[in-house]
Amino acid sequence: MADPQRSSAALRDSPRLPPVHPEWPPQPPQPPQPAALHPDAGQGLSLERILDEHMLGAVFLPVLDLRNRSFHGYESLVRGPAGSGLERPDALFAAARAAGRLRELDQQCARAGIAAFARLGLQGRLFLNVTEALFDSGWFASASTLEWLHSLSLNPSRLVLELLESDELQRDGDAVSQAGFLRELGYGLALDDLGQGFGRFSLWHQLRPRYLKIDRDYITNIGSDPFKAAFVRSVLLLAEASASMVIAEGVESERDLLTLRELGVPMAQGYLIGRPQTEPPLVPQDPARRVLATVEPGLHVLASRGSIEQTVLGLARLVDPVHPETRLESVLHALERDHRLTSVPVVDSDGNAQGIINRYVVADRMFRPHVRDLFGNKPCRLVMSSDVLRLDYRASLQQASDLLADASYRHATEGVLVTEDGKYRGILLVGDLLRMMTEFQVQAARYANPLTLLPGNVPINDCIDRWLREDRRFAAAYCDIDHFKPFNDRFGYRMGDEIILALGERLKARFDGSRSFVGHVGGDDFVVLTREPDWERSLSALLEDFSALARSHFEPRAITEGGYWAESRRGEPVFFALPTLSIGAFVVNPQAFDSHREIAARLAELKKVAKRSAGNILFVERRQPGS
Repeated sequence: MADPQRSSAALRDSPRLPPVHPEWPPQPPQPPQPAALHPDAGQGLSLERILDEHMLGAVFLPVLDLRNRSFHGYESLVRGPAGSGLERPDALFAAARAAGRLRELDQQCARAGIAAFARLGLQGRLFLNVTEALFDSGWFASASTLEWLHSLSLNPSRLVLELLESDELQRDGDAVSQAGFLRELGYGLALDDLGQGFGRFSLWHQLRPRYLKIDRDYITNIGSDPFKAAFVRSVLLLAEASASMVIAEGVESERDLLTLRELGVPMAQGYLIGRPQTEPPLVPQDPARRVLATVEPGLHVLASRGSIEQTVLGLARLVDPVHPETRLESVLHALERDHRLTSVPVVDSDGNAQGIINRYVVADRMFRPHVRDLFGNKPCRLVMSSDVLRLDYRASLQQASDLLADASYRHATEGVLVTEDGKYRGILLVGDLLRMMTEFQVQAARYANPLTLLPGNVPINDCIDRWLREDRRFAAAYCDIDHFKPFNDRFGYRMGDEIILALGERLKARFDGSRSFVGHVGGDDFVVLTREPDWERSLSALLEDFSALARSHFEPRAITEGGYWAESRRGEPVFFALPTLSIGAFVVNPQAFDSHREIAARLAELKKVAKRSAGNILFVERRQPGS
């Protein structure tokens, strides 16, 4: 990290289970002795004495989950003896490098952080700053380390190794294989200081870490810097493709926190959220709590508005799963210890999602003394719900909402298993989805057309970019009413609004459902994006709808003559044709377009072609780009 005192190690969001694997049952924790910070130590303490006498201590920096407004966990930061010349971590590591004891120092830092984390009973995943020396040493995979973690009731899955020396690791040929081995043991990986050099992007691609931490230089004043906002948004797109979670470092202002929330950054840390402390708070405090408590965040022009097309993976919680053979008593103990834990995924040894154990579903039966005594030593698979709701990790939040809307009360209470080819990727809780849907409704209201309440330019562009990233073909159409202005001038804006509203309703009727998106660009212009196979027939039927709609506003004589007389702007009588609808459409090949801007330009051209012909016209471009 650029600033060792503000380094960040992240935890994942939801409540965590202690290790309950059937082959590794948890034992009563043996509280480690906390390392003394020696407040009375003088300036003359040497590195040798500090290491030999284990004088290192740990403080913790909270990591806030912006989606559920709770702490995702804490980062462990090392401190030397207070008042000594080696209190600061930068001084400690400089001295260790000079003395050739870097690996030893790093190992003691990890032990101090883990011991304090266990002693305080902090929830979530502990992020540990790790240098190349310790990463390659094999210490984390050693039997002694794993046994020590077991004695603290800490599963390796609760530890995330935050790789500091990214450029060195990139040159290390063993780094990728070592990372893969540690991942198999359950450890998580995080890449630090993203944005500082291209080496980290290369390492990102090689290691595929679970967490990405954006350097504070790209976060400070992001609310007023379009370049920084664009950079963060691009990282979010890449992170979604690599199934990585993004953490923003160095959040120190309310404006920056709001902007990060609007951009869709899932987690953040910084002095606004919490300063490093030996005993950190367990829940968010003001001002961060106050900022995130607002139902309607203050939207900045630099922020991405998000979309209902966002995938469920970004909202899924990585609740630690249990094995189907885990004793039920162990799971019940975990539910009793942590009231926030409502649903526990059950995953087999191959990572396949088997079902869910839900607090409220098992409460009636299992929390009764005699029943519990009878089933406590039985495998938890006997009481898990296997017929649970499931969604692919690429599914949209709209699809998740539709699934829950049609579900039974039990299914909705349990949540939804998020999977990839049957492998467990997380769990989607009803409360998280409802909160996100509420925020989307607020945003949709802000970016909807005030007349039709259909999505406006920003949601339309977001949907196009989203579908392009999914690399699937879809049809795009631009609808424009011909001769609308003279009609509006002659009969008044109220009748003009009636025509626009009626067209919007017919568009929604023809293209309703999760496979289509109807937007109102403004005035009498509409855009349709659809994956429906019979989209062309629906557009042709829309022309018939509009023809009947327009005719209903005129007397039989005007319909017979095909128009009406009205005064021009000069006061002269002019014959105007009846309003008609022109539609330009084509099938979008995602590989031929980079963004919504190119598609908007193509639609504008096709609309002009359609308007060259009289009457209600649908012009479909058959030629593909580049042909």
